[in-house]
Amino acid sequence: MPSQMHPDSQSVFSLFNVAEGVDVEALTLEVHQLREKENFLNRLLMAMTLLSRHRSIVSGDLGNALRDITRMAALSVQVQRASVWFLDDTRTNLSCACIFDGLEGLHSEGARLSASRYPTYFAEIERGRVVAAEDARQDPRTREFTEGYLVPLSITSMLDVPIKHGDRLAGVVCLEHTGPARAWLPEEKQFAAFASSLVALAMEVTERIASLEEAR
Repeated sequence: MPSQMHPDSQSVFSLFNVAEGVDVEALTLEVHQLREKENFLNRLLMAMTLLSRHRSIVSGDLGNALRDITRMAALSVQVQRASVWFLDDTRTNLSCACIFDGLEGLHSEGARLSASRYPTYFAEIERGRVVAAEDARQDPRTREFTEGYLVPLSITSMLDVPIKHGDRLAGVVCLEHTGPARAWLPEEKQFAAFASSLVALAMEVTERIASLEEAR
């Protein structure tokens, strides 16, 4: 008697296709997309776990903490640039405290944005709102940046989350995507909010340690 062979996955799909009229290609694509989504969510969860345990967050070295947060954010959400910007005392300028460029694998800082040039954007973040711009060059909240910032840096989509330090707005965490316009997923917004909370925690720890050292 010939040995019985178990049908492979393609044979199973073929049987379903004949018996139930299933679109095999569509089913295969859906399975692939579900697996990609699962891998993506696992990557974000792992990044959140690693960051929450990272010693730099509670070291009192704010610069080091920001470098770790921006690098992990860029690599996890897969954007080219992730940055942290702080408002100055006049609340009319945002200064870049740290930016990670995934293309170059480098950190930098020092860029400045003025409310006089970008009044709509500043008004939006002062309200403490998340700015998730799929098409940043057309979105009314971010299109002020088109000529001087977005086009030169090839940025198409932006995700900015406020940093709350105590009861005040301290700045923003910004994720910048290059390439085709990108619709931000709820999980990506949650990750950006988590990164923002870590920045606030690192600021608080740094200030607390500085106060203790002054008191000695």
